[in-house]
Amino acid sequence: MTVAGYTAKQVLLFQERTVQQIMLWTILMVLLVLWLLGLIGGIGGNLIHLLLVVAAVVLIFQLITGRRAVV
Repeated sequence: MTVAGYTAKQVLLFQERTVQQIMLWTILMVLLVLWLLGLIGGIGGNLIHLLLVVAAVVLIFQLITGRRAVV
């Protein structure tokens, strides 16, 4: 069965990837808000803020370069 030239397996893989991207962006936004609250409120040390910035840079780098899935 095909949908607009795509097989059912390809459509399911696209839907799964879209759900994963939405979940990833949701987690990223929640962490960003919590980080900003911690930065403003002075809760925790400066090291945790530095580590979160490094983690965000790595995440953005992986999103931009895009790891290719082997099918």
